[in-house]
Amino acid sequence: MLLGKIINQVQKIISVDGQSKYSHSGLITDSSGITFEALWTNRKQNLFKAYEGKQILIGRHKGMTPQLFAQGWALISHHEGKWYAGHRLLFFLVCPPLVKFFNLGPGVCSELTAKHWYRAGLIDFWSGVYPDFLADMILHWKDIQVIYEGICPAR
Repeated sequence: MLLGKIINQVQKIISVDGQSKYSHSGLITDSSGITFEALWTNRKQNLFKAYEGKQILIGRHKGMTPQLFAQGWALISHHEGKWYAGHRLLFFLVCPPLVKFFNLGPGVCSELTAKHWYRAGLIDFWSGVYPDFLADMILHWKDIQVIYEGICPAR
């Protein structure tokens, strides 16, 4: 999508490593591949149907337990059905540093994912997390492990 290409170009500018491969994120909510994502509305869909044949990265915080997952989900699930936080996306595109300070609403896709980890007590922040930063966390932080990186298979 054009929006994904624009997001990646902006992320290359603000990223420490000057690279950006991923422009979207979601939270896998069950073993069948149902994800919670900030699309036009915050909603669930099937990972394998939505992203079949596309490059994906799946990561998991090593401290995540079923109890912590439920705790985090209980504190973000009220965002389901709400409109996408387009005002936040504008902050990311126009002045990324401001995003950390003006954090009203559910957040963009990667912030919603980070907010789950934050509400589960696994990370200390969520505001200002963009998709490339989340991908870098998954790929490089010792407390987060790569579960899968590659082309999304059909199921």
